[in-house]
Amino acid sequence: MTKKKTTEVRRDEIISASLRLIEKNGLDNLSVADIAAEINLVPSAIYRHFGGKEEIINVLIDFVDRSLQTNAASVAGSSNDAVRKLESLYKLHTDFLKTQPAIPRIVFSLLAANKNPTLKKRIISVITDYAYQVQNILAKGQCNGDIISTIDPAATALLFIGMMQPLIILSQSEDSSVDILKQEMWAVYARGIRN
Repeated sequence: MTKKKTTEVRRDEIISASLRLIEKNGLDNLSVADIAAEINLVPSAIYRHFGGKEEIINVLIDFVDRSLQTNAASVAGSSNDAVRKLESLYKLHTDFLKTQPAIPRIVFSLLAANKNPTLKKRIISVITDYAYQVQNILAKGQCNGDIISTIDPAATALLFIGMMQPLIILSQSEDSSVDILKQEMWAVYARGIRN
């Protein structure tokens, strides 16, 4: 007899399956039936753990938020040098996107459409909070003399986040130069902000 899985284990399986399907087919094509088929369940079993697709997407947004906040918190005490903190955060962020390729598809899909304003508002809030943390690192770096005083921390934080988009696009190809480009992009950014 097969041992029944706990609710937590089953929810994790559903989220993992959702991420795989989004990576393959995009967020708009995600369906409860496909998630169930991906993990050999009937659709009604998914509804025992989630109220439907929207609730699953909300949990995915929570996952993005937790991941970004964890990365930001992990660099908070890593160095007194703001540029080194940002470099560590950049590596964590690019590694996260590399290991979770469905995440950019979720973010771009929610930002591009107005199908669900509540979900769109939530993902914007997650990105805004993360940008604010980057902005704080930059502002503190200016106070410490690590970062040049002539930059605007808010705009420079957005540039930090914006560096991810070309890497995401290039990672869709089999181009092995993505890792080299990632390092070169960081070097350009760091030269532009270091005092």
